Amino acid sequence: MNIDNYTRLINKTEDYIEINLDKQISLSDVAKNVNISEYYFHRLFSKYSNETLKQFITRIKMERSAIYLAINSEISITEIAFKYGYNSSSSYNKAFKKHFGISPTDFRKEQEWKRNSK
Repeated sequence: MNIDNYTRLINKTEDYIEINLDKQISLSDVAKNVNISEYYFHRLFSKYSNETLKQFITRIKMERSAIYLAINSEISITEIAFKYGYNSSSSYNKAFKKHFGISPTDFRKEQEWKRNSK
């Protein structure tokens, strides 16, 4: 597989993840979406990526949820957790803090402070 085909594969994978942010996404789900075996998808993804598929999915969910946190201050963190496929706000909080080094609540406060100080 050349780099252009890999780029298309990753783009299609990212599109699938974007559409399914509210769900638990497995290797099987993603491989079916791009019409290749789990084994082959895993090999390709590992060959060209510096993160696992699980890390990739988590990163996309964390990045998108951080944007959502920053611009939608009226929506609760629990609602955001469910929107991004987490079963509870505590599991979301743990994943968010692990990824960004700050809790979602503190991140939101920081973003509001930045907006208000401009």
